[in-house]
Amino acid sequence: MKTTLVPLISSVNLINQSKGEHCAQVEKMRYVLIILTLILTFSCKVKAQETDFKIGCNKSTKKDPEYQDDIILKTCEFKNHLFKSTGIADYKGRYSYNYELFLIDKKDTLKVKNSDFFNQKAIELEKLINEKLKTEYESNSKIPEISDCMKWIDFRHYKLNEFGISFTNKNQMEFNIDYGIGSACFNVSSSSVVMELTEIEQYLK
Repeated sequence: MKTTLVPLISSVNLINQSKGEHCAQVEKMRYVLIILTLILTFSCKVKAQETDFKIGCNKSTKKDPEYQDDIILKTCEFKNHLFKSTGIADYKGRYSYNYELFLIDKKDTLKVKNSDFFNQKAIELEKLINEKLKTEYESNSKIPEISDCMKWIDFRHYKLNEFGISFTNKNQMEFNIDYGIGSACFNVSSSSVVMELTEIEQYLK
């Protein structure tokens, strides 16, 4: 009887070992599937974000007998809106820009305000832009070469609708403000706050 038990015990051990290895393989496959699922989910989210953040810009020039230099026209399409910048040069060839924002409707293109483009948290964005603008203003005021010109700027809190919005060549959103201090101090007569799209994502509708 003892001699017949050895093969039987060995068989049981082999079966248990086989089951253990099988369970280990199943567990390993489960972790692999979880990792693959996470990777695919992340990739889909990134792809969706890239689609949401897709910006199409066109830049052109046109002649106008009223002006010596060409007029620069730039339009950027982003999230069913058209951002238009029109640059006109002064007698020294220095460009100033006018900014417009349009909603691209199914039937028409409607002119809208900046505040119409952003969500209810726009007041937070307005505060953030002004903080960045103030930091730059205070820093520039300490530069001897331009400090006299900086004194002409009556710095205050600017409303979101006072900014002109455009996009940089790196697809960053640019908030532009004209201080209105005249051409004598043209180099500091305007300023811009540049923000990555990921920074403003939470403020978009």
